[in-house]
Amino acid sequence: MPTPKQITTVALIAARFPELFGETVGDVHQTVTGASSPELSKIGEMSFLSTPKAFESAKSSAASVFVVPVKSKELAVQTFPSKTILTSLNPEKAMAVVISEFFLKTPFTNFEIQSVHPSAYIGENSRIAPSARIGPNAFIGANSQISEHVYIGANAVVEENCSIGPNTVIHPLAYIGHSTEIGARCEIHPHTVIGKEGFGYAHDEKFNHSRIPHQGRVVIEDDVQIGACVAIDRATFGETRIERGVIMDNLIHIAHNNRIGRNSILTSGFTIAGSSKIGANFVAGGKTVVTGHIEIADNVQVAALTAVSKSIPMPGQYGGNPLVSLQQHIKTKAALAHLPQMRKMLQKITKHLGLEDVE
Repeated sequence: MPTPKQITTVALIAARFPELFGETVGDVHQTVTGASSPELSKIGEMSFLSTPKAFESAKSSAASVFVVPVKSKELAVQTFPSKTILTSLNPEKAMAVVISEFFLKTPFTNFEIQSVHPSAYIGENSRIAPSARIGPNAFIGANSQISEHVYIGANAVVEENCSIGPNTVIHPLAYIGHSTEIGARCEIHPHTVIGKEGFGYAHDEKFNHSRIPHQGRVVIEDDVQIGACVAIDRATFGETRIERGVIMDNLIHIAHNNRIGRNSILTSGFTIAGSSKIGANFVAGGKTVVTGHIEIADNVQVAALTAVSKSIPMPGQYGGNPLVSLQQHIKTKAALAHLPQMRKMLQKITKHLGLEDVE
């Protein structure tokens, strides 16, 4: 684990986030040197217990402080009488903010890079804010605007006519195509491609292919997090838009002219064809596929390996291929295990009834 930024105390942590923490049982002045899982914690560290499995692991933990749900306070006090117990309304969120605030800031950037590295290329008429940090061999095309506290890592490429909002992190080896607009506090991981030309071709009767130039752009709103090896294509004429608060795992493809609604969660392997619109708070399980030219309502969740080939007009949980309600999808999957037995039974029935040769 990286060296902590600072040593703090239980009292200071609770005071810093009063909306997340409640009562403390034990030594409020207990020093906290870091945060870790119950299994890996050392003396002086804090561990967050939000599940029965975590409670069980904590019985042999060296951690000095446990953060537990409010409803589990009495159990924690009885189970860990020698530890300091801090209650929380949301231990998982508490863990995220405490680690980031006190121990390991995320997203991680290389603070050896200050200002613009001498080997970086800055195109004509581009404006780089004084607090921006541009890594070695990075490329910034002409007429681009890089705002305050932006970090662009080594060998990253930002083509011409782009704008990147404050406090955004572009990790090394990312590619940002021309005319892309990225908002504030975004994060784009290595080997991700934003603003590639979309996949569009015209065809003739001899099956020759003529590529259609894509004149549009990609717009990424504020607070979007994009994993590694993600491809987001620019639009044919208008824009491909990723609304604020969207988070994307690795290995995702967003085709041209799509719109992904605010606060959506896209897990690894998600793929969507062109010109579809997804509503707010969409959640997609791994390797979900969405076809083109459809619309999905707000507050839709789909299970892993789902194929969405038609519009979903109502909020709810869905799964499968063909798409059905999640409840029906689970029942269907459960029934599949019984198909061999059912087939044997059907053969016996048809034989008994003398129907073996009936087509």
